[in-house]
Amino acid sequence: MYMPNAPFAFKENKNVHNLLSYISRKELSVGDRLPPERELAEQLGVGRNSLREALKVLEAMGVVEIRHGSGIFLRKEDTQPGDGSAFWLMIHKDEILNILTVREALDLKAIDLIPEEEYPKLRDDMKACIAAVRRTGLTNEDMLRHDLEFHNIIRRAARNDILLNICVTLTGTIYDERRVLFTHTNYVEQSLWEHNQIANAFGSGDVNQIKQAYIAHLATTRSSIELAEG
Repeated sequence: MYMPNAPFAFKENKNVHNLLSYISRKELSVGDRLPPERELAEQLGVGRNSLREALKVLEAMGVVEIRHGSGIFLRKEDTQPGDGSAFWLMIHKDEILNILTVREALDLKAIDLIPEEEYPKLRDDMKACIAAVRRTGLTNEDMLRHDLEFHNIIRRAARNDILLNICVTLTGTIYDERRVLFTHTNYVEQSLWEHNQIANAFGSGDVNQIKQAYIAHLATTRSSIELAEG
């Protein structure tokens, strides 16, 4: 069974984002039908399989409804973060928080599945991941790539491809949540500091310490979303 690597995961999330951008650009309204799959794939410049995966994510978000034999219909407007303001987070707050709850449960299960003897290597991989993004300009795109790779280090180590694929799909549904948050320098620095704390926890060899560091990290994200104001 195929296990997606980090570049693949980022590509799939970009397909979701590009499809959302298309919907916004075309100024579609609730109830409008999107073009047929073949035409839509051509307009977006992606393969039909990639398009279908992106549509599945949007269907899970409640953005579109796929009616077999009838077409693809828009169910929700205001799907884009636009200028990066907190308003987008505010209107999507509940669904994003629900997704984060599921993601936390899956990632904690992934931590349970990792053999203790692999902790030192994971610590080193995470430290290298943090050092690599520090050498960039810490742009929004740099941080999105880093965040995907950092968390996928944990998920891949669990050696459960089903869990990994589910996490990748969930990450796709909250792609723009992180795009908005990473526009804030304070959040970027806090996120990197917490990533370093998770890496240090793996170095400690204590699974409870690892989980506490990870839960604290997601608590920061959850708090940032809950405090979002229009």
